[in-house]
Amino acid sequence: MNVLRRIGCALLTAASIFAPSADATSFSTDQSDLYYIQAESGWGIQLVQRGAVIFGTMFVYGPTGAPTWYVATMGSSDGLTWTGDMVTTTGPWFGTVPFDPTTVTVRKVGTMTWTPQSLAAGTLSYVVDGVAVTKNVIRETLVADDYSGTYLGAFHASVTGCSNPGGNGSGEVPIATYTVTQNGSSISITFDVPGFGSMTITGPLTQSGQFGAVTGSYTDTTGDAGAAGISALNVQTNSLAGTFTEDSATEGCHAVGYFAAMRSRP
Repeated sequence: MNVLRRIGCALLTAASIFAPSADATSFSTDQSDLYYIQAESGWGIQLVQRGAVIFGTMFVYGPTGAPTWYVATMGSSDGLTWTGDMVTTTGPWFGTVPFDPTTVTVRKVGTMTWTPQSLAAGTLSYVVDGVAVTKNVIRETLVADDYSGTYLGAFHASVTGCSNPGGNGSGEVPIATYTVTQNGSSISITFDVPGFGSMTITGPLTQSGQFGAVTGSYTDTTGDAGAAGISALNVQTNSLAGTFTEDSATEGCHAVGYFAAMRSRP
């Protein structure tokens, strides 16, 4: 935390270190994933989000027990709830060649509503031909991601509560190197800021759909230490992003922030 505190002090004396703070422009945390109920394996829903729109594909069983698909295009104005018409379709047998789209029928059966409750879970409510259903579902994890690598990027941090008020501050650090070492469910992420030092967050890694999370501790090159966590950790072929929190055991500082970086290639 002393590393972040030193950055906070620098924010007050050298504004050039931080770019002006700006609100995020993306609509919300990405809701795209497979969702299910662990005790009800055999059905589920897939959500794909683009901006303010979510397309849901639900695979369940109809009144006769036959596999049935429903889809919905849901919109949102606030990023807190999505809702839209829910439809079912029929069409030609999948082996029909050529496929004839004129034989496809679409019938509205009701509505679907998606309400995220946390990063990992949400409430799915829908109505099919007058039958209302509400389910609390979670993201389904297919495999644990491999976050290992070296990345170059930036982060935003807000530091409050420091015993030395000069350590409080908020802004963007334009250059940082992130080194991620992962061994099974154990992970270590080092933030190295040129001219200020480095801090390392370590702990057990958990996976929830496309996102990882770490609840552990941190140390930095000044000798400070405390509790730390990372959430919404997401890795792609060329990038790494996430949010973090730190609570100093010695300085009283509380830091929250987010980071994004590109993968460094040999």
